[in-house]
Amino acid sequence: MALQASGAISISELATEFGDTVPNSLSEFYSGGSLVPSTTQEAVTASNLGGSNSANARYPAIGGYDPQINTFSRLYTQALWGDNGSTITFDRNFTVNKTGTYNYYVAYYIQNASKTATHTLYVGGSQVATHSLTAGNSTASATGTLSVTAGQTIRVTGTGGSAGWAAMTVYIGGSTYNNSSITVAGNTSVPASGALSLGDFYGAEA
Repeated sequence: MALQASGAISISELATEFGDTVPNSLSEFYSGGSLVPSTTQEAVTASNLGGSNSANARYPAIGGYDPQINTFSRLYTQALWGDNGSTITFDRNFTVNKTGTYNYYVAYYIQNASKTATHTLYVGGSQVATHSLTAGNSTASATGTLSVTAGQTIRVTGTGGSAGWAAMTVYIGGSTYNNSSITVAGNTSVPASGALSLGDFYGAEA
C-alpha cells in the first residue's frame, strides 16, 4: 500500500513499506536501489476487437481459440486451426488504453507436411514485424515487442496452410505475452542519488 500523500512520514514507515530491517537510514531508500523500485506494473486492457478470420477447425475443449481480447490474462489470444489442406487466414485488430511496450508470441504448427506460414504485425497502421515460420510435424515460433501509444490499434494478419492438423497461434500481452500489465516508471518523486528528504516519499510504494 502506498505511503500517504501528505503529512509527516517517518523512517519507520519507510522501513515498513519497503521491507527494510533495523537499523534504518534514509540513504538506503534511493529509487532504483535494493529497496525502492524505479518501475511499477500498470494494468492495461484491449478494446474494439475487429476484423475477420477463417473458420476454426477446433473448439476450445481441444485447443482451438477464436481471436479474443482480455482473456487468459492476456490482451489478445488466438489459436486458429485448419485441417485437410485448408488455409488458415486472419486479419484482426484491437486498441490498447495505455502507452508502453507490449510483448507478443506467434507460432505455427503443422502435421504431416512441411510448410511456411506468415504472421505480420502493425501498430497504428504501420507494419512493424513479419515472421515467416517454417514447420514440419513440429511447431515454429517467434517473439518480439511492440511500442504502442494509448489509443493506437494493434493489427495482426496471417496465412498458413494445413495438411493434417495445423494451427496459427498469436498471444499479445503487456510486459510479457502472458500478462495484461505494462512496466512504467514508478516512485518518480524519489531521487536515485543526491539529497533525500522524507517529503520525497509522498505516495511512494513498494
